Amino acid sequence: MSSHHHLLQLTLKKVVALFQPGMDESALMAWLRAQADGKTAGALLETIASHEGPYPPTLVRALQCLACTARPIQTEFNGTHYEWAGTALQRLFKSSEPISEFWPFFSGSQKPAVIAGTALEGLGYLTLEHLVSTMPEVLGPAGADPEHHQQKYFFVKFLDPSDFPPFAYVGFNPDTVGRLGMDSAQFAAHLCDQFGQDRASLEALAELVRPRVTSPEAFAELKRAYKQWAIAQAQTDWAGETSMHLDGFVASRAETARAETLLRQQQTIRRHLVSLLHRIDYADDQAILIETPTLHAIAGLSLQVHPRIKGNFYPKDELWIYKRLTLPDGGTGWILVEPQRTFDKTESGGDFFTPFAWREGRLGFRKAITPASLKEFVSLIDLTPRPRDHYLRTAAPARLPGETREGQAAWYRTVDEPAWPYFRVQELRFAGPGRTTIPLEHHTFIELHATEGQVRVELQRGETRDTCVVRPGHPALLPASLPYDMISYRADGPAQLQVFSRPKVSDTFPRTKSV
Repeated sequence: MSSHHHLLQLTLKKVVALFQPGMDESALMAWLRAQADGKTAGALLETIASHEGPYPPTLVRALQCLACTARPIQTEFNGTHYEWAGTALQRLFKSSEPISEFWPFFSGSQKPAVIAGTALEGLGYLTLEHLVSTMPEVLGPAGADPEHHQQKYFFVKFLDPSDFPPFAYVGFNPDTVGRLGMDSAQFAAHLCDQFGQDRASLEALAELVRPRVTSPEAFAELKRAYKQWAIAQAQTDWAGETSMHLDGFVASRAETARAETLLRQQQTIRRHLVSLLHRIDYADDQAILIETPTLHAIAGLSLQVHPRIKGNFYPKDELWIYKRLTLPDGGTGWILVEPQRTFDKTESGGDFFTPFAWREGRLGFRKAITPASLKEFVSLIDLTPRPRDHYLRTAAPARLPGETREGQAAWYRTVDEPAWPYFRVQELRFAGPGRTTIPLEHHTFIELHATEGQVRVELQRGETRDTCVVRPGHPALLPASLPYDMISYRADGPAQLQVFSRPKVSDTFPRTKSV
């Protein structure tokens, strides 16, 4: 037995002997920190795994938390399904069901990610929510967000609306809004009226077809037919000639005519509404920055706003990055990579693509929209028209401080602005084999998400090292508390890695457009 291993056994015996089962969690963590650091805690866990117990589960959980401060963190799959889900994430994760979103490092209580390899009998997995509330230093010196349940300040998710056209509606267009000749109050009333008319015609259509949509199978057919019609219309800015297939949903010629009239009403209203917004097609090297409370919609999702309301100290500002995705079956797809500030408040005014849902055995709606809610919804929107470029960011080649580079590795900056202190977005691209090394930051946690290839991440301080591998669907979170000075990224072939962190600025800066 090596002297190091023997020392760990002695340390473990000491820890177990001194452990007091009656300690509350905060007292236990304070006591444990005095006995060991994160790396020692990780080594003790390995010793526990290789020796017979029993070991107190609460002690093992505390060791797990402490160990997470000193190593890269990877989590189990944390996916969500909504009606608009495409097929790219389903193929990536080889799932039997569509996956709309993947939230690998979310720390909120409604859907916390669980840390891989931490399941304990009687306690389950260690969640990221539990970790950041117990060990806030993993997020940096400022810790977690004190105004929102001690969550992370931002998280990153993958969205898969790939069944729909690759574009978004974002913000108001100065040209088309200006032609209305309305002041702010008149414009707000006009929007409320248009959204209300759209919803009324949609509800009338639901009433018309409800007598024949009496089973989940019939609902699935209606959803599919309406989705196909809406996609065809959206591709031509709601000016197309395509009709919805109504066979089986209505009982007579008169009902068919009525349904067609309702669909034309929706088409006319939506053609006008989207003309007031910027339509931004997704493109390589381009990202769309959505600041609260901008009206926005990814094609396939609802038109929505994240409100800036009393008590909302960290609104849901977000960025949409279009990325082609390499898939295990050899094919390709596309997704949106979305960093967003951790606040879950969304209001919707229109649901153009998949508005229907099967609720309690009958045809219903995905979003609850009423005249009263629409009035509130419009009051929350920033009605100021802005130029299209206000929302766009472009990935630009960059040299990072202290960087060394070899082979075909290249850094790009997407969002790194003093006036945008909520998250920073960088990208590392490998056209072929390459490596880059930079000093490791400790003021922020870092999320690493790959969309192509495989990247080996190497951490180093002197002779001490740690590694992890990042590939599509298998990201990593690097705690700010890692006991390393340098980080290297290496790929043996083409790869793309998105790197998300917090900038070193106060988050009280006013928002200004960067040049």
